[in-house]
Amino acid sequence: MQPIQLSVFSETARLRQVVVHNPGPEVDLMVPGMMEKLLFDDILHGDLARYEHGQFRQVLAKVADEVLDIQDLFTDALQDEGVKLGFIEDLRRLVGLPDDTCNLLRDMGSADVARSVIGGLPWDDMPGHTRWEEEFDYRLRPIPNLLFMRDPASVIGDGYSVNSMATWAREREPLILSYVFRHHPRLKHHTDHDKWFDQVTPLVRGEIKAPVSLEGGDILVLSHKVLAVGCSERTQADAIHQLAESLRAHHAEDSTSFDHLLMVLMPSKRSAMHLDTIFTRTSEDECLVFPPYFREGSRELLNVTSIDLRHQELRMSTQPSLLKALKTLGIDLKPIFCGGLDPIMQQREQWTDGANAFCLAPGVITSYGRNIATAAALDQAGYHVVTAQEVLTDPTLDLLDGGKYLVQIQAGELSRARGGPRCMTMPLSRDGA
Repeated sequence: MQPIQLSVFSETARLRQVVVHNPGPEVDLMVPGMMEKLLFDDILHGDLARYEHGQFRQVLAKVADEVLDIQDLFTDALQDEGVKLGFIEDLRRLVGLPDDTCNLLRDMGSADVARSVIGGLPWDDMPGHTRWEEEFDYRLRPIPNLLFMRDPASVIGDGYSVNSMATWAREREPLILSYVFRHHPRLKHHTDHDKWFDQVTPLVRGEIKAPVSLEGGDILVLSHKVLAVGCSERTQADAIHQLAESLRAHHAEDSTSFDHLLMVLMPSKRSAMHLDTIFTRTSEDECLVFPPYFREGSRELLNVTSIDLRHQELRMSTQPSLLKALKTLGIDLKPIFCGGLDPIMQQREQWTDGANAFCLAPGVITSYGRNIATAAALDQAGYHVVTAQEVLTDPTLDLLDGGKYLVQIQAGELSRARGGPRCMTMPLSRDGA
């Protein structure tokens, strides 16, 4: 198998390799009593969600060379018996698994371990136990949020971060990603020197007890020199400073090109849980934004702390807004309003991930079809609005013909899970450094 070379220096360059996760039994097993603790606002119709996600993957494959599923990568990483046993031991330390559960997992093959760790292990899968009755009557609960592959790890430049989740519901996900990066045959050539951030390894070793949280939805690679990171409901300032210090140290060794990290100070609210729920790039000179947080003169305009990574210590300064901070660094973006000009539609469509676009190539984005006012704003900005079905069935439609496209994804079920197209993807490589 050909090694995968990590390379993400842009939000907009052509996508080459990307990781997703097709929603599996972990969403089918959810009942209403689980929703709040597992961070869902509704229960999903599993088959419909899988159909919509399948269509989404097909659209990605129209541009990307490879669309990989994390469950397949995880299965491959556990093929080595020693790696599998090491993972089970680390999982025991992380979540407190009892011996009988560990023994059951040790007797499984790698595919069944991956299935159980992601999809859950009810009591009735355990010898001597009967069908579960309570909402959380699981020996190993499901992790349905793995659908949102953006958050547990991030590729930043030619390195990566194993992120640290803010909530109990997602604590298992970074451990899975850590094992994939360290042990998958196509990724294990990357060393710890290529890792910018990692809390899960010291956590399972007992070296730290209270990890700080950093989630991938808050991390945007805006150029080969500039990152933006949201300080949000899910990402703490201390974690951002740790990431910045790691990048600064690597910059001093000439092993990373990043000069600046822009920390965006966000409100702590569910509707804006990550930076990419209110701001995403759509082309080299455009971005999609939730207007109240970015419009000049707005009472809710977000302040920014600019962190300079080029010196022997971090140097910080305050900027009045993200767009102004970017302009001073040579990135001049024209904002397109999520929801258009209507304040009511702005709020409604931001809630249904209208600002959470995902770039397949410069000016070629995917978004949920339900966000009609946002689509109209993009249309006015010169984007050809097409459906996923048109992309998949019209042989004359070429997304790479140099035009600007908005590909609307059918997402009546996926949107119930509170995450958009960018949330569902973790790029491993894009064109151009």
